[in-house]
Amino acid sequence: MTNDLVKIFDSEVLDSSIAIAVSGGVDSLVLMNLANESKLIKNKDVFILTINHGLRSESARECKFVEDLAKKLGFKVKILRWEGIKPTKALQEKARNERYNLLLNFCRENSINNLFLAHHLDDQIENFLFRMFRGSGIKGLTSFSNRLERDGILLIRPLIDIPKSELITFAKKRKIKWIEDPSNQNKKFERIKLRKILPLIYEEGFDKKVFLKSIKKLKLANKALNETTKEFVSKYVLVSKNISVFIDHKFFLEAPKEIQLRVIENSIRIFSGERFYSPSYSKMMNLINWISESSGVSAKTLGGTIFRRRNKGVILYKEVKKLNEIKPIKLSKNNYKSWDNRFLIKAKKASKGEISYLGAEGVKILKSKKKLHKKDFNGIPITALYSTPAVWRGKRLISAPFFDYSNSNGFSLEIKNIDYLL
Repeated sequence: MTNDLVKIFDSEVLDSSIAIAVSGGVDSLVLMNLANESKLIKNKDVFILTINHGLRSESARECKFVEDLAKKLGFKVKILRWEGIKPTKALQEKARNERYNLLLNFCRENSINNLFLAHHLDDQIENFLFRMFRGSGIKGLTSFSNRLERDGILLIRPLIDIPKSELITFAKKRKIKWIEDPSNQNKKFERIKLRKILPLIYEEGFDKKVFLKSIKKLKLANKALNETTKEFVSKYVLVSKNISVFIDHKFFLEAPKEIQLRVIENSIRIFSGERFYSPSYSKMMNLINWISESSGVSAKTLGGTIFRRRNKGVILYKEVKKLNEIKPIKLSKNNYKSWDNRFLIKAKKASKGEISYLGAEGVKILKSKKKLHKKDFNGIPITALYSTPAVWRGKRLISAPFFDYSNSNGFSLEIKNIDYLL
């Protein structure tokens, strides 16, 4: 199996430059060592990404452990930090979402298209059962795939069909030392409770490989639904520069409910600020029913997103009161920086200032400079424009790139939209 694991890893290598998420656990350290044994990539082209989440006193030491091992193998290493106040509720879920945010943003900012993750078969089964108990649909039940494109980055899980026991055997043969996360013993987390029960189920004859066959069949169904969703999106949905999304009324008349839910869920992710946030099924269905029915209510909000009626459909954009939750970022001349999980931005030359939202004050300035013309945005509400990126130096508006405005000679930005798969 040792050589087989290297072959399995190699079969997923699509690019010479990759990133690998490594926590210090046995699964991710095995993945890192498989990369070291691969003949298809050079260690100097691999970034090992580890996260200091700051949730335990041991976090910094664990990151140093990973850093030392990675550097010894000749890999580049980056320790990513979860800054700010930590949540007191749904901690594991929010920590997982923040981990993905940090990993994906690093990859985008450094032009890395392939991110390798160490999820294995036991993780896949655990995730399926956990989501089933929470009432997830087919999309959630099959969320662990060997390859999944997430907002322009390909998530690759070479070990997704390999039992953890085989990874432990590999680690012992290679004399790889790993860290046991103490939070994996904390029964106050629902996922940990399930993890404790699963070995008892396996002892009773539960066959992982048979279960895997069922999951793979569901994945085929999910893939077909994704293709159908793309067809409806291309016909009835218009994304305008990640500022707004317009959905034609015909979409809600012709598309099956499952397709409607997928488009609504993914549209909200553009504006929610949290790439992995998903409103409840009942809230999304209530919203779809409101869109489909005649009502005197002209607008609704869900997940930090405004849904406003139009003659021929509904338009979505970021909720104004959520603008203050957008974190400003410092300008960078060398690297793209992710802003509000919607745009990648860098300055063409060094300059002071920070990137924040345009807001009502910025719109007021643009109007006074005669730089704001409604025809340029084809029916997008003025309040939707508040969420466009702008460069501020204190209270001074330096640049509003979406409106070709700059009050600083020669100053300009490069902006890329982060691609969302509706």
